[in-house]
Amino acid sequence: MRGTVVQRSRRCGRANCACAKDPAARHPGKYLSVHVEGRTQVVHLRPVDQSRVEQAVEVYRELWEIINGLTLCELADLRREVRERRRSRRGRQDA
Repeated sequence: MRGTVVQRSRRCGRANCACAKDPAARHPGKYLSVHVEGRTQVVHLRPVDQSRVEQAVEVYRELWEIINGLTLCELADLRREVRERRRSRRGRQDA
């Protein structure tokens, strides 16, 4: 899954809670932040879902590392082919 798991602190909304007056007492929570169709969407993660979502985000990141590695290999092959074509053209021009 594409996105980032972030931790944020928030106020709960109850007037008599310590978080209403003290920013250090705000309630922590984990969220999934994803940029989709030009907008950032944030979804609160319940504790039961956190590990599954974190694992899905990690798998997505690992997949992109593999894709980037393959892209570098393909790019190196393309550059090598271009150099070889240039060398072969030079050889024909000298003859």
